[in-house]
Amino acid sequence: MMLLNRERANQIMDKHGLDGLVAAFPENIYYLSNYWGPMFLMSRNYTLFAFLPRDPNAPAALIMPGTGVYHLEHCPTWMPNVATYITRIKPGKPIPPRDFEFTTEDIEESAADRVVTEDSAKGQPLTPYPIREGAPMAPRDQQLLNRYAMHSDNPSISATRALAGALRTAGITKGKIGFDDPRVLGWLQAVGLEDLSGVDALNIFKEIRIIKTPAEIDLLRKASVMSENAINKVIDALEPGLPLDALPRIHAMAMAEQGGVSEFIIANIRGLATGVVEANEIMKLDSVGSYKQYRGDVGRTVICGTPTDEMLKRNQIVGRALQIAYENIRPGKTFKEIVDLTLKAVHDEGFPGFVIAGPHSVGLEHTDHPVSVGPELPGHHQLVFEENMVFTLDMPYHEFGWGTMHVEDMMLVTRDGCESLSSQDTSLRIKPL
Repeated sequence: MMLLNRERANQIMDKHGLDGLVAAFPENIYYLSNYWGPMFLMSRNYTLFAFLPRDPNAPAALIMPGTGVYHLEHCPTWMPNVATYITRIKPGKPIPPRDFEFTTEDIEESAADRVVTEDSAKGQPLTPYPIREGAPMAPRDQQLLNRYAMHSDNPSISATRALAGALRTAGITKGKIGFDDPRVLGWLQAVGLEDLSGVDALNIFKEIRIIKTPAEIDLLRKASVMSENAINKVIDALEPGLPLDALPRIHAMAMAEQGGVSEFIIANIRGLATGVVEANEIMKLDSVGSYKQYRGDVGRTVICGTPTDEMLKRNQIVGRALQIAYENIRPGKTFKEIVDLTLKAVHDEGFPGFVIAGPHSVGLEHTDHPVSVGPELPGHHQLVFEENMVFTLDMPYHEFGWGTMHVEDMMLVTRDGCESLSSQDTSLRIKPL
């Protein structure tokens, strides 16, 4: 199933007057194309792009190094145009497997015959590796050769030029494109698309992604369960004297055992993440893990020893306030309305100093909704709950002279309310000594 919410993408592109979107950031390339590959793991930025035209009849495109198409056997894309590129060639010899090393137009070479031109790239095989003459091809050999052949028609000479070619193939040589990295517009203009215009689409992508598809919701359910299982494993391991910096290793192992990845775990005692677990000290745990790049985010409060009556009471107050919030969340309610309601419920029950970090959408990023950046700061986005949004109500609290607590669960907004993707076990987790 596609991760992309194409209907919403079209609506948001229409809202902003866009003829298409170009993704340079890994999470947006993945979201648009369904493709995730090794270049992301190596942080080789600008070696891949994804292009989504507003016109549904124009071909969407994934731009990638020619040598990398083998990975489409493992992680295919729905996009019909896979635009490849190569940047080095030696006449009469196979292309060295280095086409991902250069991504700008300034390719310096001591030997001119090794620099790829548009003409020399045409007809070149994408595979950089030799083929043993006369040897029988194993099924996997033939499968890989077929994959290279599938994408060998017209490789370009750089990622930027391949992206420009994809826009031309889609019939776009002018118009307005949204870029998550606005620098890419200048690169495209420098290679022949002088009439193209664009806007910063960092938050436009998030505006689209804030509403999840069924495929995304399924991944987020799994990520939520995994993150809660991981935090429970950490709680099981807690004992006085255990260094707090040992907890990320426990968390990482717990996520890996489930097939996920630990993004981070925050463990605070009296507001600090240093030192060791201390007896009879209330502590905050915030677990964020991911499954296929989608985040789970769960928070709990725990104590090794005996809680005071005030600790128990405050934890119960926060839990009841959360239930009031969840009962009142529905499409159309603003984040601010729910924050105000939650705070009033906590304060009315005798916890007057409590403050709330507030709701945040969760998805491919921990904070998966539009945020103020640059000169917009401090700024404020009027966010509204919408059906198929996944969020948490982030409830950390610290008070000097008392301690640190936290509660957080993953929630899905439904047509007439919300449902939990995690257990909603907000009870104070007590580990007797």
